[in-house]
Amino acid sequence: MKIDFFKDPSSNKKKLHPQYIQLKNSPGFKPARTILRSIQKSFIDPDGNFVEQFQTTGFDQRTFELFLNELFKSQNMIIDRRHDRPDFILSKGDRTIALEAVTANPSNNSGIIPYSIYPELDNTDSELVDLYRNEIPIRLGSPLFSKLKKEYWTLPQVKGKSLVIAIQDFSRPGSLTSSSSALAQYLYGVEYDAQKDKSGNLTVHHKPIKEHIKGSKIIPSGFFDLPGAENISGILFCNTGTIATFNRISHAGKGNDPALRMIRYGTSYRHGKNATLPAPFMYEIGTYQAEIETWNQGTIFFHNPNALIPLPIGWVGASADTYLKDGEHITNFHDDFHPYMSVTQIFNERDNRKTVDDYLQTIWKSLTDIFPIDET
Repeated sequence: MKIDFFKDPSSNKKKLHPQYIQLKNSPGFKPARTILRSIQKSFIDPDGNFVEQFQTTGFDQRTFELFLNELFKSQNMIIDRRHDRPDFILSKGDRTIALEAVTANPSNNSGIIPYSIYPELDNTDSELVDLYRNEIPIRLGSPLFSKLKKEYWTLPQVKGKSLVIAIQDFSRPGSLTSSSSALAQYLYGVEYDAQKDKSGNLTVHHKPIKEHIKGSKIIPSGFFDLPGAENISGILFCNTGTIATFNRISHAGKGNDPALRMIRYGTSYRHGKNATLPAPFMYEIGTYQAEIETWNQGTIFFHNPNALIPLPIGWVGASADTYLKDGEHITNFHDDFHPYMSVTQIFNERDNRKTVDDYLQTIWKSLTDIFPIDET
């Protein structure tokens, strides 16, 4: 059955998600509309309610599913969405896996809560430590544990296959700017500590974590060690499954809108064995200086060391793979450019170019003050 992402059911008009309304009507999101109209021609909706959820309370979750669909297509996978669960059955070569998508959402589940890209910046150092040590693992751990309890591996369409959970964090303002390191701590039950010696050589140590505590909430650390978790082959971490990604990729390609200027800036993996800070970046989408964006950019696949059916390194197609080898935690970055976080700003081509460029220069200065171009 053909679907139309932008056909508003009359009964939903009072419940439409504000970011869906912006996507549908804003001139700045014309590239995203162009690519989504192309995607909808072949997209399968097994439940029959995808469009309604995309337009209302499930906007973030359904956008994430659309992103994953494009990611797997880009990796030349055969996608089967005939089943109501899990979300994807994926085949490549002689291997077929099952994948379920989940998002971490605001704890105040009182209807539509639009995600804000801007984090709360008044945290003290101790609060930031607590955020990464406890709050983020709890926010991500809760939906992962809920999915674990579903026991998808017992379903006929999943039996005998690797099972993967893909997760993205919409739980608080700016949560997509958070590093995947907090998730790694929860999954493997370890805390990382990076230190440099007198010669400037970096050494990373890790020590076990027993639990994560936030207020009255306590969860055990080490998701991969939980009973039943051996049936999960790994966790796919994403923080780019948003409309901004559709907008950028389309604007850089067939959906380019000459009336727009689109700027992306943020932080990325810094090459160098002794680097402790990410590298800053800024570029204009669609220019010759721009990075070529791919659907897997910034994604990380965490391999379960206890998996009954493990997956080969690189099979899922993430930009990076993290796994255990001889007791050491290893991350392989497969691409030169691996963004950790980014913000996309849209300007009208008619805007005063000098004013815009001066504004962007202040952004760049602030970014490089925190993350120097050359780390010393």
